[in-house]
Amino acid sequence: AAQFINSNVTAIDLSQSSLSYAARKTMELKLKNIEYIQADLLNLSQLNKKFDIIECQGVLHHMDSPLEGWTVLTNCLKSHGLMRIGLYSDLARQDIKKIRKEIEVADIKPSEEGMRKFRDVMVETNKSHYKSLASSFDFYSLSTFRDAVFHVKEHRFTIPKIKDYLQKLGLKFCGFESDLVTHFKQTYTCSSDLYDLDKWHEYEASNPNAFQGMYQFWCQNS
Repeated sequence: AAQFINSNVTAIDLSQSSLSYAARKTMELKLKNIEYIQADLLNLSQLNKKFDIIECQGVLHHMDSPLEGWTVLTNCLKSHGLMRIGLYSDLARQDIKKIRKEIEVADIKPSEEGMRKFRDVMVETNKSHYKSLASSFDFYSLSTFRDAVFHVKEHRFTIPKIKDYLQKLGLKFCGFESDLVTHFKQTYTCSSDLYDLDKWHEYEASNPNAFQGMYQFWCQNS
């Protein structure tokens, strides 16, 4: 909203408290072009609106059916509209996968006390698969720590799976939004390689932690 002052932004969230916080920050920043709506992503067709750009980061992989949610978003996108998506990488989250299994087996609850105790255990035992999370920003905030390892639902993706979903939805892959591009181009020198998901799959296989943050990419409606 601040970057494109002539735009009209519709911001949607399921959480009323998150929306209230966002609205307060909007007032502080003196932004006038944002409309906030509390809604379930699956009910967005009720808005009866089409958008030029849709951004959905870190949401679909927490839904019961990511494809169902992504389908709803695609139906809200204008012809030739752009979509920015963020999804967890299965390969990059192998350590998180192990941690989530430990939490499940030990039946650790996502209470403040339970999360703090488990975080203390992570610091004290210093297992190899704890290191990446312990060195990340997510480790030091209970809300981000909960989202990283205690979320009740988590789907992890592969690049072939993303390619399959894009084909099902009739979306064109427009490229990853990542600092990895420069490194990728050292091996894959053809300009079209940047838009070839098979080449990116090869790249990730050789660099398994490449998408540790998330797959973040743009796609376009036909």
